[in-house]
Amino acid sequence: MIADARSAGLPDRLETDLVIIGAGAAGITLALSLANSGLDIILVEAGGPKYSAAAQAFYSGEAVDPEGHSPVDMYRRRVFGGSTTLWGGRCIPFGEIDFEERPWMDYARWPFGHEEVAAHIPRAMEILEAGLPEFEAGDALLGQPAMVGGVVDEDVLLDRIERFSKPTDFGARYRAELSNAPNIRLFTNAATTQIKLGNDGSAAGVIIDAGGKPVTITARRVVIAAGGIETPRLLLAGSPARPNGIGNEHDLVGRFYQCHLEGSVGTLHFLTRAEEVRLGYELSHDGVYCRRYIALSPHAQRRHRLAGLVVRPSHPGIVDPDHRSPVLSAMYLAKAFIVPEYARKMTALEHQARAQRGSSAIAYHAAHLRNIILGSPKLTAFAADWTRRRILASRKLPSVVLADPRGFYPADINGEQEPNPDSRITLGSDRDALGMPKVRVAWRATVEDYHRLLVGLRRIEGAFTRSKSVRFDLAGVTEATLRDMIVPIGGHHIGTARMASSAREGVCDANGEVFSVPGLFIAGAAAFPTSSFANPTLTLVALSLRLANHLQRAPARPAVTIRKQAGAVHA
Repeated sequence: MIADARSAGLPDRLETDLVIIGAGAAGITLALSLANSGLDIILVEAGGPKYSAAAQAFYSGEAVDPEGHSPVDMYRRRVFGGSTTLWGGRCIPFGEIDFEERPWMDYARWPFGHEEVAAHIPRAMEILEAGLPEFEAGDALLGQPAMVGGVVDEDVLLDRIERFSKPTDFGARYRAELSNAPNIRLFTNAATTQIKLGNDGSAAGVIIDAGGKPVTITARRVVIAAGGIETPRLLLAGSPARPNGIGNEHDLVGRFYQCHLEGSVGTLHFLTRAEEVRLGYELSHDGVYCRRYIALSPHAQRRHRLAGLVVRPSHPGIVDPDHRSPVLSAMYLAKAFIVPEYARKMTALEHQARAQRGSSAIAYHAAHLRNIILGSPKLTAFAADWTRRRILASRKLPSVVLADPRGFYPADINGEQEPNPDSRITLGSDRDALGMPKVRVAWRATVEDYHRLLVGLRRIEGAFTRSKSVRFDLAGVTEATLRDMIVPIGGHHIGTARMASSAREGVCDANGEVFSVPGLFIAGAAAFPTSSFANPTLTLVALSLRLANHLQRAPARPAVTIRKQAGAVHA
């Protein structure tokens, strides 16, 4: 059953076995995995069936620091389907090293090993519609496995691939299955305003807003699957019994906020013939778009005490018309129709490029128009191909990858950020229309983050220098300049209610159950202790499957008593 909480005429109180907060990738995966479990389930989604600016406004934050971090509401959606309604579909698994003890990064510890997640990756790939769990080019693609030949170095991997979902909008794709499941009730426009606790300190349900009417849903188990920002927001908002926050006895809720370190750093120069370089998207033998990337190997990470790092060749800079590409010029002139944040970045880069060229705005745009006019046949062919493979196709070409006849490509990097307790989500004094406090984001990278990032880039540079097929130019790149080049990917909200082996290290245990609140569970990337370099969606779906298995087989944990004097949790 699916109903709008505002118009469903809900009673003041509902009862169920399990409440799941959030109908995004984690919440929908969890609900569907329990469809035949015998549990009665209520899934509550704060947004409606379709995106609305009014609903999205509830995601705005009070403040973001530093300004380089994207606006709080930019890369997530308050809608049925959550952020899967806007994601790009990239699927990369966390590797074995991500679950290992890494003493060179404080707090980089998972309470279980890689095998706990790996067991669920095949099913997660099915749910994500990303094909088989094959992440090496030799298994999935035809032709040469490596991006480019001639590089033999244990520090660098060139045959790993990222696979892409259609991309799958979970709300649209799984609406019918949720509606037909006899044990699932889904309520949209049902914002959770409070986690209910029993007299014994265990989970007792939630209170939702149903069009201005508070409705209490009682349940012995509650799962928060609301994302890496809303999850700490709900926990920190607390309850009458825990006004200082739920699960926050050790002041850990909202801390360890991680994004991925992103930027354009250096230039890749491929020295071989263009046909010997595999840069673009290819269809795997099972019909899924895949693309190779350059990765710092686990061996290099262990030996040199580094973090995860990948490098992707990008197309030439869009804003400078000297690229002579009609496609890039068309993309630039269409900037007014893209995401405002990207348009602002392009405008800033335009000012820099114009200053270097000493040209006026009119001359600058005229140069772009010249590229389009002279290259109109190429632009027409590109437009036809893009329409066929992106706009009309059910499995969409992920993005534009254009070859540079000179072999030069800006290097886009994506690096792992170490867990840092000073990087955090807190509550501000401003409140939304439902009276919920808005969040404040204070994203912090460490000095060691930039040091590890530069050393990792230098290892890749050295490996390529020793080859005859590719070069990586990092001239002028230092730890200081990296700070200006790197921004956090605001769409990856990780670690804010982390799992750990004890309550002094994290908010929830290895099964996602909050240490001090039996029956309350965390699902999604908020529970990740580390971020890896990989996009989190595949791993969070796999961990949601793992949590579903646990909820089916495990009895409820006994309640605990909180003793404030020692600041510790006692069973």
